[in-house]
Amino acid sequence: MKLHAIILVICGGVVLMSGCVSQKTADEPSSLYKNAEARRISHESYDRAMELWRGDYTEEWVHTEYGRTHIIVSGPEDAKPLILLPGLFADATMWYPNAGCYAREYRVYSVDLLVYGGKSEPAGKKIADISDYAAWFAALLDHYGYRSAAVAGLSYGSWLALALARELPERISALIMLDPSETFAKMRSAMIWKGFRYFMCFPNRKKYAEFFDWLGGGYSDPEVDIWFEHMLDVIEYGSVGMMDVPQHRVYSPEELDMVTMPVLVLAGSKPIIYKNPQKFAANARRALPHAEVELVADTGHSLNMEKPAQVNSRVLRFLGEHY
Repeated sequence: MKLHAIILVICGGVVLMSGCVSQKTADEPSSLYKNAEARRISHESYDRAMELWRGDYTEEWVHTEYGRTHIIVSGPEDAKPLILLPGLFADATMWYPNAGCYAREYRVYSVDLLVYGGKSEPAGKKIADISDYAAWFAALLDHYGYRSAAVAGLSYGSWLALALARELPERISALIMLDPSETFAKMRSAMIWKGFRYFMCFPNRKKYAEFFDWLGGGYSDPEVDIWFEHMLDVIEYGSVGMMDVPQHRVYSPEELDMVTMPVLVLAGSKPIIYKNPQKFAANARRALPHAEVELVADTGHSLNMEKPAQVNSRVLRFLGEHY
């Protein structure tokens, strides 16, 4: 069976909060993995996935009150910043077909989130809701001395990028959303049911692969298979469950009045996450009338891997015109 590169998405909502940063203390482990051996296996497959990376990069860690955030940094030091947020249970490695291209023109920061996967190390306060995410994100910008930055995400990372734009609109210069999960529409019930079946009922690695094989929409290639083995490691050996992660939600147009920065939404045209992608696109246009919303033909949820040249070109054109 072929393994397909799709970022896991789940249903659920979270009430967005503004104002003071939460004072919750962390009950997360100091590692995102079950034990030292699980961490070793996952980090080794992370490094194998990074062999797919196009172009030079450095690995950096940024200390915040939520722990150490691991970031893959590439591009000219004096270029405008572009921050890439991964999908659920993915990490910075998922941007291997894209970051090198963006780094020709921008200073690119591909982030491992502190709530799952990757090489980041949670400590101190727990990221439990959007106010915590906002404080963490602001700390990253402050560390690098940026007043604002362009932000791109895929799947859960798209929802997070938009949620951050609601909380910190003055700190996000441009917003790029690749196949957002939820955000503008509820996901199809078939995907939610299969997700429950494969991830909640006696889960194992074979079931994870079967779920993604169904969700993948028929796409696979040798590089994706290498990357996907790492994602399976993160799911199998990680200590964080799906419901431990702050949940995404659907926004009404009235909740997005503060999101006035340029926005690009690219979504897959195949009916995978959404039964009707055209309806999803229409919802996105209603929610953000100024946004550029497009469906990428013959792609599913992993459009950044399925058609990297097309996606990269469109993203760079958007940034060149608006950032």
